[in-house]
Amino acid sequence: RLDGAFKLRWSPDSVRSAEVSLLALDERQRWRTGGGFFSFSDNQQLNARIGASWRRGLHRIAPGLSLSQQDHLARTSAFTLPIAGDTGQRQLQRIAQGEVIYAGTFSPRVAVDAGVQVRVDEIEAARVPGGLRSHTSLEPFAQLDLTPTARVSIVPGVRVTHSNIWGTQVIPRLAARAKVHERLTLRASLGDGFRAPDFKELYLFFQNTSAGYAVVGNTALRPEQSRSAMLGAEWATPGGYVRAQAFRNAFRGFIETVIVSAPDAPLVFEYRNRDNGFTRGVELESGSNLTSTGSLRGEVGWSYLETRDNTTGRELLGRPMHAARATLQFPVLFSGRASLTAVHTGRTPMQRDDATGAITSRRDAFTRLDLRVSRALHSLGFEWVLGADNLLDARPSAWAGFTGRHVYTSLTYSFR
Repeated sequence: RLDGAFKLRWSPDSVRSAEVSLLALDERQRWRTGGGFFSFSDNQQLNARIGASWRRGLHRIAPGLSLSQQDHLARTSAFTLPIAGDTGQRQLQRIAQGEVIYAGTFSPRVAVDAGVQVRVDEIEAARVPGGLRSHTSLEPFAQLDLTPTARVSIVPGVRVTHSNIWGTQVIPRLAARAKVHERLTLRASLGDGFRAPDFKELYLFFQNTSAGYAVVGNTALRPEQSRSAMLGAEWATPGGYVRAQAFRNAFRGFIETVIVSAPDAPLVFEYRNRDNGFTRGVELESGSNLTSTGSLRGEVGWSYLETRDNTTGRELLGRPMHAARATLQFPVLFSGRASLTAVHTGRTPMQRDDATGAITSRRDAFTRLDLRVSRALHSLGFEWVLGADNLLDARPSAWAGFTGRHVYTSLTYSFR
């Protein structure tokens, strides 16, 4: 895998700024499958974005335009290299997105954030009916920040999403914050949410002949719906904080694959709005300076999650009950800074019996250690970063995808 990123920001004064960024990725994957065959996945991705900002007084307007293209090629071979001339299965996806965002303050007690976003998705693949499909969405949104007193703020907002495929969705939200003590802050929020079906779920036709099954899209899918509530509290001092919150999310119409073929026929799965249920839990976080100068700092977090599928009466798949994180930040040689983070993901249900709903497979708990070291060369305008995710190269069983050690580095230059 080879990837590179470039970002340039220009600010001639405090009123105007412009920014352009590029990301390119080239990736080649190979893994062994059943029957002694090898599968190959070649991925190329290119992202570009240009944006600007203009400020006048207490008002700011920021337009932006981004383009991305991803080229995915899948092939299979009995050898360690793809067969010469094999065109495989290619999927080309393009996304164009434009937006205009406005932020303004009309009085010490009233501020407004608003904007509109237009997005065009396009996918081209032999597995898509007709070979080419596109989707256009329009999303205006607005949010008020009301401060009736110095200690209380109320933030109502709404987002409207219109799709040329599945229609219009209105998503309201209300959040509030109250500073009941110099160090104690309470927060609460209530709102709706949704997830639109993607191209794969709407249109894709996938057939695995060797395994004897097929998956078909469903153009009648509707967006997944959810309603969430949160209540939290934070105690903060100059040297640290303790934060706790409880939440509940109720959802309906979650998209899942179901068998639509006859009992004696080859298996055919179709995406449908099927699942209803809820998730609820608590999250605890704390951080503190471990020395008076703040050079040594620690942070810890833990979350508990309970889930329920109303159809089966059992827990949802793919969501661990317990998760935890601990980070230690400290100085290193040559005026550098380092952070060492331990991330724990608890045992996770992954598969269930279609007839009884019982969990038949769970993914083992996994703890990884991440290290990041940075060194700022202020006189030259550079910052260098070297890091490693999963530093000890832990590879638990039953984890899909790549979980090995990932080493990275970056060099950033800031124009003065």
